[in-house]
Amino acid sequence: MVIRLVRTGCGPVEGLAESDPCVTVFRGVPFAAPPVGNLRWKPPQPVSPWREVRCAHTFAPMAMQPLGSPDDFYGKEWQMDADAPMSEDCLYLNIWTPSLRGVGDQTRVVPTANAKGLPVMVWIHGGAFQCGSVAEKEFDGYQLARRGVVVVSLAYRLNVFGFFSHADLEMEVRDERLGDACANFGFLDQRMGIQWVHDNIAAFGGDPANITVFGQSAGGASVLAQMCSPMRRGLFDRAIIQSSGGVGVFNAHIWSLEEAQRNGERFLRHLGVGSLDEARAIPARDVLAAAESLSSPEGSNGGWPMVENWIPCVDGRFLTDQYAKTIESGACVDVDLLFGNTTNEFNEERDGVFVAAGEEGNRELGRLWVEAGGKEPFYYRFDVPMPGDDAGAFHSSDLWFSFGTLSKCWRPFVGWHYDLARMMCSYWANFALSGDPNGSDMDGDPLPQWEKSTTDSMGPMVFSKTLSVGSKRHV
Repeated sequence: MVIRLVRTGCGPVEGLAESDPCVTVFRGVPFAAPPVGNLRWKPPQPVSPWREVRCAHTFAPMAMQPLGSPDDFYGKEWQMDADAPMSEDCLYLNIWTPSLRGVGDQTRVVPTANAKGLPVMVWIHGGAFQCGSVAEKEFDGYQLARRGVVVVSLAYRLNVFGFFSHADLEMEVRDERLGDACANFGFLDQRMGIQWVHDNIAAFGGDPANITVFGQSAGGASVLAQMCSPMRRGLFDRAIIQSSGGVGVFNAHIWSLEEAQRNGERFLRHLGVGSLDEARAIPARDVLAAAESLSSPEGSNGGWPMVENWIPCVDGRFLTDQYAKTIESGACVDVDLLFGNTTNEFNEERDGVFVAAGEEGNRELGRLWVEAGGKEPFYYRFDVPMPGDDAGAFHSSDLWFSFGTLSKCWRPFVGWHYDLARMMCSYWANFALSGDPNGSDMDGDPLPQWEKSTTDSMGPMVFSKTLSVGSKRHV
């Protein structure tokens, strides 16, 4: 184990090169002030600089969230420790970099062909905006880093802590000169994390002018939100959206600011307080418990109340319109785009007819993208029946492959699974380098050609056993 030291613009941090001395990991690096006390339900504020070396050896606590059982489907899949620390003080990020050599104060950045540094990939985790953690084992950035990419994963406020709004917040942020964003605090956290990366990643060997933001499920929806936000300019130029439903499913409707504020008023009544100050004085775990017990809003579809109560809204600052309308306007199509879905996710029955709603929403996203003037995107479908049960290519199953972390999974993967994971990981890293996933695999051989999608042919690259032996098919 090798200890390496990097001096950021906020202060020095100490990371570890563990099993492989070519990749250094920094865990639990703060990118914003703790959003606690008076900063609960306010835009994230800059982190206070530090002088002493900060040990970045372990993950920070996960954001406040409801915890499922380790025996349920996804509990078994990710096997998160139910006793892992949880805190409202959660705005930290993690960095995997292959660009550092030396030990301690002698740490140096290895020169690269691009004098500005290596491409950077910033990961935003999913969890329906209610749960999830960057410490989940499938999100290990080691394999991507081995391909010459600096990988960052960042945390953000979730559920009631990240997506609460109230009319009084508008006056607060204005009076305290905190800007004019009074909702979508989880999105604002993500944006500040990306800004921190932009400002500091050169010290880790990354190129701040070549940042790809990628995410899955609600993390993919977050990437879409970051793309559609007018606050994005200058922060990143490439995006990978995995399993977010495109412009359908849960991206088809987000609240207006007024709807979100009415829901906030309903929550304060449920909490038994009459003001934001009173609500901020209540312990975080009690706030979370109240958020879990709040009934679904009127007119909901009767699903999980947490998902129906704590969702993004068009706040007029971070988001100025629905995603589809923003794309149609051409306001966000200046980024390179790679996106896709798994075969067995978001499937539903409509009037007796089976509909692959996830794929339907993604095809619509691709069509809108091209018609609005965006570069032809790269679209995929992940079609691998997962070994170990009959769940098929379920929602989130592609994460093990795009991160190349099969060895951390309980499932009995075999050789061709590892071949496919190696290739997917290489496609993702190639895209981060140039905006085109095509190029070489890790063994130097060219990857199977991935064709761009057009409005005439929005057919996906199908990641399956067939592709893993060096061929491709389009559907």
